[in-house]
Amino acid sequence: MAGIRDVAKFAGVSPSTVSRALSGVAFVEPETKKKVLEAVSALNYKPNLAARSLKKGGSKLIGLIIPDITNPYYPEIVKCMEACATNAGYSMILCDALGDAKKEQEYFETLQHLFVDGILYIASTESVEHVKPFVGAIPMVVVNRTFDIDVPCINIDNVDAAYQMVHHLLENGHRDIALMINDKDRQYNQERLSGAMKALEEYGIHQREEYILRNIKSEDDACQRTLRLLEEERRPTAMFAFNDYMAFGIYQGVHEAGLRIPEDISVVGFDDIPFVKYLNPPLTTLRHSLQDTAELVFDKLAEQMRAATCAGRSTTYFCGKIIIRDSVKQLENTEIVEESIWKK
Repeated sequence: MAGIRDVAKFAGVSPSTVSRALSGVAFVEPETKKKVLEAVSALNYKPNLAARSLKKGGSKLIGLIIPDITNPYYPEIVKCMEACATNAGYSMILCDALGDAKKEQEYFETLQHLFVDGILYIASTESVEHVKPFVGAIPMVVVNRTFDIDVPCINIDNVDAAYQMVHHLLENGHRDIALMINDKDRQYNQERLSGAMKALEEYGIHQREEYILRNIKSEDDACQRTLRLLEEERRPTAMFAFNDYMAFGIYQGVHEAGLRIPEDISVVGFDDIPFVKYLNPPLTTLRHSLQDTAELVFDKLAEQMRAATCAGRSTTYFCGKIIIRDSVKQLENTEIVEESIWKK
């Protein structure tokens, strides 16, 4: 079995540096820490943290695995989760999987070797095969996905949320509504599409296929697809971006087409990331409270950590609130309805 000196030799650092890197509290240069963690994984080293954990009643470490730190939605989640962990006396190890299932698996292995007390997992992919070996071994909560595994899952009710947003546009008189989807195979996008179509069907609207823009790769792509859509003989009166990132591209596309929001076309988004209220005009979007979600997620994990056991399968759904700003034009004299529904 590999020891700390083997890890130090593999990483090209001193044993004391390995100890500091694995302590979770001492500062170590990021590049050095990365080398140590790679050595730990390569050598399958299990740090002698078990005795310390038993003595102190746990390692007081929590792992948080996220898909992509560059997405402005996730830093807000990290901030809220960190606050919850700190208030409960825990330190948090942040793991950015970069949308890669293999990297997620490596982080799970590393966190297990570090004897973390629990893991908060925001999935990058739709597959959970690489997660199953850790189910039942470490207290865990899955966030923003609903998986068929014996782990508590906490997820926004995407069907209802998208239904509410499209219903808001319909209540404002819009009937030609385009839907912009970044990745059609994502679970949450399939659910949002289902909710949007449900609202349209209730109004007796048969959605035009050209109004469903799939697999948008970037803000630039959203801009170009918007420009092409606006060239249609029958252009939509409103566009619903399934995340706020794409709304930036829509705004640019509308501007390049010589049109105005909301005078010529209304735009709504999803997530309420920090910057959208500063767009011109400010974006109407769907907010799901990060603070409330963080507290709920951490409570689910804390229950397991206090009991020193792994919880079984459960699912908690929550819905958010439409944040009405200035990006939607009312086309007819209809009552504007704002709804907020929470289900736990």
